[in-house]
Amino acid sequence: MRILKALVYKEFLQIIRDPSSILTAFILPFILITIFATAINLDNNAIETGLVLEGDRQQVNNIIGAFDGSRYLTVTRYDNRKAAQEALTRGDIRALVIMPGNLAKDMATGQAAAVQIITDASDPNIALFAAAYVQGIVATAQKIMIETGASEKKSDIIIEQVAWYNPELKSRYFILPSSIAIIMTLIGMLLTALVIAREWERGTMESLLTTKASKLQIILAKYISYYCLAILSAVFCTFLCVIVFDVPFRGSLWVYFITSSLFLFVSIGMGCLISTLTRNQFLASVAAAMFGFLPAVILSGGLFEISSMPHIIQVLTNIIPATHFVPIIKNLFMAGDIWPIIWYESLNLLIFGLILFALLYKVTKERLE
Repeated sequence: MRILKALVYKEFLQIIRDPSSILTAFILPFILITIFATAINLDNNAIETGLVLEGDRQQVNNIIGAFDGSRYLTVTRYDNRKAAQEALTRGDIRALVIMPGNLAKDMATGQAAAVQIITDASDPNIALFAAAYVQGIVATAQKIMIETGASEKKSDIIIEQVAWYNPELKSRYFILPSSIAIIMTLIGMLLTALVIAREWERGTMESLLTTKASKLQIILAKYISYYCLAILSAVFCTFLCVIVFDVPFRGSLWVYFITSSLFLFVSIGMGCLISTLTRNQFLASVAAAMFGFLPAVILSGGLFEISSMPHIIQVLTNIIPATHFVPIIKNLFMAGDIWPIIWYESLNLLIFGLILFALLYKVTKERLE
């Protein structure tokens, strides 16, 4: 234990004396969290929409009022189709709604009422959202007409939409928890991927191997010291999400701490393994980005739904550690302690961590040859 304490102390001194470690652990997460919270926004609550009314405005006041009162659409009125279509072509609007002259009459008599929706599908998601919003607005207006007696059509079914876990439908609420998993992957791997390679380049590893320290003690010292730095970085990221950006946290802090520690156990193991195999800081940083950060961003399910990926890619996502941490952190923030998910994914992380630790122990050399 005396040797292990000395090694840990040496690692902490190295961290303190190296400004890049502090920058990586705290400044980089702050920048990434800010970008994820402000620049990446999947909410479509201000879609520019054009509206063309071909009949008498007085007859469809309820519908027009519903459009004006929508918080999801920014409505611009046009006198004719040609002007509206030109605006759609220029990109001034993303959707165009055309109300025919007989719309009010058809709705009042209970006949099938046609409303034309033209969308700019260069972004399919926005096109789908815009069409759904317009359909919902028309349905709301029809309901008002029925209640006020302006329509003869009777409705026996009332549809009530309820959103669980994220009732305000803010994309920030699921982007930021996922971003913590991505940042923890980057921090855990990048800090440790560079440290061993840096020691080989500077020649300090040769000095370390001449001491009485065993291979296990050297590995544990790096795990312990960089775990402390990485968990402080995770706490800092969580503070930014919950306090600064007002993301709700509904789970247990102890569960969050334990599962985060398991995930850092995996990330640090991957970083140390990469660093040991490459022995070069440039190669180690490239490998950390290629095998850690990019898969965590693209294939972990944090930003892109795994179920929408091809089946072979869905299978490959299981070997990415972040894939098993993202469900945990999302549920802890948005839903609470969902124990079947927590136990299953935590077991996967533990297995990943033990395998990486065993591989690291095997490839770590006790001699210079």
